[in-house]
Amino acid sequence: MANKNGTNNDVERALPQNEVSAKDMVEKGDDNKNVKHTHGDWRAEEQEIEIPKNNLWIVMPTVGLVGFIAALDQSIVSTALPTIAAEFDTTPSQYSWIGTSYLLSQILMSPVNGRLTDIIGRKPALYMAVFFLLIFSALCGAAKSATWLIIARAFAGLGGGSVVSLSLIVVSDVVPLEKRGSYQGYMAAIWGVAGTLGPVLGGLLTTKASWRWCFYINIPICAIALILIFFFLNLKRTKRGDVAELRRSFDFVGLVLIMAASALIVVGFSNAADAGFDSKSAYGVIIGGVITTALTVAHCVTTKKNAIIPARLLRTRTPLFFTFGSFFLSLMFLPATFLLPQFFQGVGGATSLKSGVDFIPFCLGLIVFSILAGEISTRLHIVRPLIWTGFSISALGYGLWYALLTYDVPYATQEGIQVIVAAGIGLAISTPMLVIQASMPGKDMAASTAAWTLTRSIGACIGLAIFTAVFNTGLRSRFSKIEGYGTVFTVPTGTQGYHALHDLPEGELRNSVLNAFADSMRVCWIIGCALSCTALAITLCTKSYSLERTYATNTNTNEAETPANEKGNLDNGIQAETVDQDEPVTELDQATIDREERAMMRMEDGLRDTGGSMPPTRITSRV
Repeated sequence: MANKNGTNNDVERALPQNEVSAKDMVEKGDDNKNVKHTHGDWRAEEQEIEIPKNNLWIVMPTVGLVGFIAALDQSIVSTALPTIAAEFDTTPSQYSWIGTSYLLSQILMSPVNGRLTDIIGRKPALYMAVFFLLIFSALCGAAKSATWLIIARAFAGLGGGSVVSLSLIVVSDVVPLEKRGSYQGYMAAIWGVAGTLGPVLGGLLTTKASWRWCFYINIPICAIALILIFFFLNLKRTKRGDVAELRRSFDFVGLVLIMAASALIVVGFSNAADAGFDSKSAYGVIIGGVITTALTVAHCVTTKKNAIIPARLLRTRTPLFFTFGSFFLSLMFLPATFLLPQFFQGVGGATSLKSGVDFIPFCLGLIVFSILAGEISTRLHIVRPLIWTGFSISALGYGLWYALLTYDVPYATQEGIQVIVAAGIGLAISTPMLVIQASMPGKDMAASTAAWTLTRSIGACIGLAIFTAVFNTGLRSRFSKIEGYGTVFTVPTGTQGYHALHDLPEGELRNSVLNAFADSMRVCWIIGCALSCTALAITLCTKSYSLERTYATNTNTNEAETPANEKGNLDNGIQAETVDQDEPVTELDQATIDREERAMMRMEDGLRDTGGSMPPTRITSRV
């Protein structure tokens, strides 16, 4: 039987209504003060964020597969390059541009995907990127000359670069902020798997079949991804009325500036890696890139259009400093993945395949701690301390590499200490994006994510060039001081060069050569330690932000909203608070809604206490 207020909800009658209402009013007031103090005016003005309804059990593996394609395509070619160079009789410049063309195109696409997908929509852009990668991977495999391969790799990089940033943006579109860390951790783990599998798979395909299968393998994977995206990925459609407005406000000047700056920096540091940092031409290009970067920043801060890099990101300390932290992390991360296998071959005498196997502990550590970081950030809402811990551990790990990775290092030590650096990088590789997204308005989410991806890509390129130049310069210098060796042999550039080191007769000469190789690489490890400490120092000067957002759920791409009590909201891990605008809300209806909302909060608290997956609905979680 209905009670006096017209409700027969047993849970409602069991609650102490007056006391709870007063308590909720106090909590709400405190939360509002908290938001205003911590986030500024934009948080109060931000509109409800729409989360399209998706089956995450299908969508997230699909997005993971897309990210896997891009990461695999970047890493699988490394072990095939010597064979490709031999077949096409490439010049040193062509050899370098087979890799640089892909990297340059990938970097150039990163800033485009933020604002551009706000116009055309995420799903069409992702579909186009995967299709581009499929077509030009096939053309790479069919290449008849080095020039053909370089051009095809450049166009494949357009697709691969879009896939990298769009996969992260799509995760942010379909997963609420407070649950996003877990999925970002899994994405980082997938990239770790691809990074581990790529060189080994590339070596196997090149040895057992043909180097062309390093590109053909993308075709079936891309085809499967296209089918899954078409049928299962449900994203918000851009309203037609908004397209013209966004086109008028699109920052074309900023896009040209940032693409020019990125190209100059990538080409300049790539030339420096090949010719050394004493090359005047390389310095000129790098300086031009720095000047263009300064112009880009000035433009993004002052333009009245939707800047390619949001002005708020450049003006706000926390997102800016964590972007720099990720930049320094990328400076030291990618070079480690290239230099360690060289250490295994040059000092340990491993084959290309064996060096890939020896690198597995690093990749496994990266995978495990990336997933762990995601789970901790989601369940405990601890993010900034997690990142600081990661930077600290990586600094310790690089210091241990400097001390222990000598030419006579025991095999067990060589394998074990890899995990320390991998653990630190795993904790900090994707979690900064969570802080950046928490500190930025929802309308700037895609652009902020794209800017963060661009910064990481440029950092990886610069870091690889710097570490390669430092290592090669040190190796040449040390080899030249070894009597009877430096005038005959040069820096190893492939498997045969590494074998030549170990073909030397046992004795003082061989030990001196191997020691010079290890000592040249130790300089790189101490640079990695310094970069880790720099990233830690910068990110300490930041403040916390709430993970709380207000969400509405779309059941389809036509932007229809679902009631808060439907199962779809629970599937997406959110609580949607929607009211039918066609019916007036009476005081009685609102009181009933409030009481049911409090009951739902208590249910969620109980689920969290027992390991449930529903997120907090009050502003209590901070990063």
